[in-house]
Amino acid sequence: MKGQAGFSLLESLVALSIGVLLMLASSRVFMGAIQVWQAQALAAHLQEDARFLLLRMARDIRMAGMAGCLRHEAITFADASTAERFRQPLRVDRAPDGSLRALSLIAGESGETGGPPDWTLVTDCLTTAHVYPGVRSAGAGQTAMPIRRQTYRLEGRQLLLSSGGSRSVLIDNVSALRLMFDPAAPHELHLSLTLSDPHGRVAAQTYELTAAPRNRWF
Repeated sequence: MKGQAGFSLLESLVALSIGVLLMLASSRVFMGAIQVWQAQALAAHLQEDARFLLLRMARDIRMAGMAGCLRHEAITFADASTAERFRQPLRVDRAPDGSLRALSLIAGESGETGGPPDWTLVTDCLTTAHVYPGVRSAGAGQTAMPIRRQTYRLEGRQLLLSSGGSRSVLIDNVSALRLMFDPAAPHELHLSLTLSDPHGRVAAQTYELTAAPRNRWF
């Protein structure tokens, strides 16, 4: 008598077990691929945030103290306190560990920042230039340049920008921000920014950039 053809129960269970193992292995490979993709996307996002912030800060550092078309000595001010502020258009506030807590800059309007200016420089670009508080209109043959104090401030893991009465978050996930002066090149400022994922999905990344103010009178 011939044996009955087909799979026995044991063979079916073995085949099912192998299928389940293959599905589990495939799922792990698939989940691993997703995690790698997410980590790469997060790293790219951190890199883009760092690029955006460092380029913006470098631009504002280069423009610090740049106001009007005449030399600083030709500019007059409404009061002595304003004149003193303009003598130090770049101010640095450091935390006890040396990291940057706040960076404050005074410069002509970049064209991107809204809100009223802190001061207005009115000049004829020939002999006279005067800084007025707030908004001021130019007269005949004069030019009015809005001037603002911009402050970058690190609070927790957020970097904020205050300007023209407004305050906004520029980027998140900031672990450290440092600004260093090189004794060999005193007019150059070295920025170092460290970003990290709070969930530890990627390693902390540090980015650096050097900027030099165009105005050398402070």
